[in-house]
Amino acid sequence: MILNVLLPILATSQAALAATNVPYDVFSHYGRSLIENAHTSQKSNLPAKHVALSQALQGRLPNTTCNSSTDYPIGILGAGMAGLYTALILDDLGIPYEILEADSTRIGGRIYTHQFDPSKEFEYYDVGAMRFPLPQPGTHGVMSRLEHLFHYPPLNTGGDLALASKLIPYYYRAVNGTGRMYFNEVHSTVNANPPSQFDAQAMDVPQPYINAGVSNILNDAIGPLAEALFNDINTGTTAGWQRMQELDPHSTRSYLAFNYTPSAKFAQQYQLPETPLDVDTINWAETFDKSTQWYDRALTETVLEAVAFGDVPGVTVDWKCLRGGSRQLPYTIKAYLDSRSPGSIKQGVQVAKIASTDPGSTSSPLIVTSTTGDAYTYSHVISTIPLPVMRTLDLTQAGLSIMQSNALRQLQYGPSIKIGIQFTEPWWTTGVDKDGKPIGIVGGQSFTDLPIRTVVYPSYGVNTPGSAPSNVLIASYCWTNDAERMGNLINTGADELLKDLVLRNLATVHNVDYKYLKDRLVAVYPWDWNHNSLTMGAFAFFGPGNYLKLYESLSVPASNGRLHFAGEAISVRHAWVVGALDSAWVAVHNYLIMTHASQDTLNKFYNNWGINWEWTKSGAESKNNNGTLAHEDNLLLEHLIIHRSDLFSGA
Repeated sequence: MILNVLLPILATSQAALAATNVPYDVFSHYGRSLIENAHTSQKSNLPAKHVALSQALQGRLPNTTCNSSTDYPIGILGAGMAGLYTALILDDLGIPYEILEADSTRIGGRIYTHQFDPSKEFEYYDVGAMRFPLPQPGTHGVMSRLEHLFHYPPLNTGGDLALASKLIPYYYRAVNGTGRMYFNEVHSTVNANPPSQFDAQAMDVPQPYINAGVSNILNDAIGPLAEALFNDINTGTTAGWQRMQELDPHSTRSYLAFNYTPSAKFAQQYQLPETPLDVDTINWAETFDKSTQWYDRALTETVLEAVAFGDVPGVTVDWKCLRGGSRQLPYTIKAYLDSRSPGSIKQGVQVAKIASTDPGSTSSPLIVTSTTGDAYTYSHVISTIPLPVMRTLDLTQAGLSIMQSNALRQLQYGPSIKIGIQFTEPWWTTGVDKDGKPIGIVGGQSFTDLPIRTVVYPSYGVNTPGSAPSNVLIASYCWTNDAERMGNLINTGADELLKDLVLRNLATVHNVDYKYLKDRLVAVYPWDWNHNSLTMGAFAFFGPGNYLKLYESLSVPASNGRLHFAGEAISVRHAWVVGALDSAWVAVHNYLIMTHASQDTLNKFYNNWGINWEWTKSGAESKNNNGTLAHEDNLLLEHLIIHRSDLFSGA
């Protein structure tokens, strides 16, 4: 996100939300509203006296036909964050499990830290997840479940298990100096006041819009949608959700082109026409706000990302990263799991097929077959394999519904690339430009319309006594179409072309000589998540209509209640580690319901791993905020009964 345009308009709403101490956030509210809206119509298709639903509403956990088997463990497919978190929960509940991980060299999935020089502490960069906008102490926020994981006592007993102590500040904005901006061959800085207009006239943008500026336009267009979701929570109403439901079929581009009109006050202030935006103005806004063709994806994604990045000091967001790289998170979990159950994580096992031993029996275990022909038998399977990869497996005997198969095909992932470069020195901090001015950048980012698009400066190795600063720069961080184009130069035999392009772009953005950078170059490590066979995309990035029509189908199990899905795509918190954690919670909860877990087990689950407010009925917060969840308030239980009534006794 190039410009965090919604801070002024969201500050008041988020402050009001924090003051209410509501235990859920906008993402939970949005996800809950999706499910409750769907259930309103779906329940009418169930028999009026449906036994299982009646039992749930009376506070009882109905029996299922999918009882647990003690003969086989649960199979977890993938040792990314969803898989590892699933294992942590199962370990805590005393439920046997086994993880199959395709990668033989590492774990962590899309958490991946590349180290250029192991002999130097800060010579690395995070190829995948790199920053965590945690809630401020004592408040609830989008990343609350992740914050709990960082401080989970078994991961903080000392020695190799000291996860929380590795959290350090992440500087989303430069802590010293200021990031550079270079658009339309015009140099400026992130903090320029007044901001540069970057020759927007050459992009055929009408002057009134130029005068208003991208930030103000998007505050007026997107801000009220996000603000209305906050207001829903503060007031107990649903107007914000209903508005988002109406707009779910829209991309950001179509919303701006056909639905949005400037508010009367805003239009009067800048003499804007009270009509939707023209094509040139939309393209101009996208260039400075996001990445090329971002606006072609769901408007919902744009609104929810604005909420996630809303950094209101002292209210919600406390930017953190991990000293030693984000890999510290999965590898700390692995160290703990290895100490508890040695050999439970099997690496180098790539799954080729998932099948029921008897598709006609609800008591039949599942067989997972690897690409080498090895077979693994499990009572239940929780798959955290990314959906594009999942679709390449043989699932013909896995019992997926038509909607689930369509979801695997249609739910969209976004491309992303990063290019890390190791230099001999942190020239972005210590160097001078061609005009003799110190560059002086520490932390933060720079932005450009050149192919590299976003430059990210290291936040680690900053003000660290006894350690040398990092010489590693994320020279390019791209999404959507920008990533697709740069990805064509990664691991395709075009290494020299890629290196030359990146150095030229860096030199231009920072106003230094190309030779100055080339002489200081040590190594380049590019990565393209879209062309990786184990991911086939960087993160879930839905298109218009995906949320309302397909999202809910993957929140119920397939294969007679024994094949469960997890991963950040099966949450509303896309592209964030916490989305993977939330989805794992849902998958384990599904397993507990389907196997008719004891109340003691359920209470331990809720008490130790929290309640997912996305799956709790509206108005139930006050009586379910003490480590329990009443069955009659359990939206996930209702969801399972509605979609898989055949698996519940008395259905």
